[in-house]
Amino acid sequence: MKKTLVATLVLIVIMGWAIFGKRQPSEKPGVEVTERPTAVTNAEPREVHFTVSPTNRLHKLKTRYSEFTDAEKDEFRSNFVTKYKPAFLKWCNAFTNRVPISPNDLSADNFVERVGKTLAYSEYVFVVNGVTLGIQDLRGVARVDYLNDPLQTSKMTKLPDGSQAPTIVTPVSKDDVVKMLMAEGGNQFKPNAVRLMPSGVSGALNGGAIVNVGGTPDNAASWEYDMVFSDNGKLAYYLKPIN
Repeated sequence: MKKTLVATLVLIVIMGWAIFGKRQPSEKPGVEVTERPTAVTNAEPREVHFTVSPTNRLHKLKTRYSEFTDAEKDEFRSNFVTKYKPAFLKWCNAFTNRVPISPNDLSADNFVERVGKTLAYSEYVFVVNGVTLGIQDLRGVARVDYLNDPLQTSKMTKLPDGSQAPTIVTPVSKDDVVKMLMAEGGNQFKPNAVRLMPSGVSGALNGGAIVNVGGTPDNAASWEYDMVFSDNGKLAYYLKPIN
């Protein structure tokens, strides 16, 4: 009986020590303890200085034209004439009359901001008559890679009002898309690589078409082109991801 009691008391002591020991703060190897609690003192408080490493500063991703240096402004205006406007004209020719803005409407004054600034990639964003246009400069080669007409694409986020049935006939065909993309970048897609859906079945943009090309249907990141045409056959949205 005494042996059992002694053993029980020993076990309780061991458990108590283990629990108490786990609750104590410990200093793990490699962790520098910079300051410990000190006794109350009348000494003046110590001034602490913090230094922010340059590697921790956020890189400015977007730069407005007004923030450009004079040299950057001169470079941009030169590149606009020699690279960006010609790239836009080529793109307009590929899509013929399906571009919602006139080629003559784009000017250097429409420029809004630059996204990124590296030797490999920069994106130049323009707004023309309410339509956002993106021209990428990828390793010195310019091409249109983005367009958004918010008056049209905003309809895609709204439900149909039920006043008319969804229009199943689309303003473009798969063959139309194949020809346009061949003219745009020399990409020879087969018709079965073009997935086309009437836009009226999923939103208020009735009579248009949602088009994605290449990749696999269930993986948007794999698509080579993502486009939306409004009911008048003009582009409402265009995205050519960086390959």
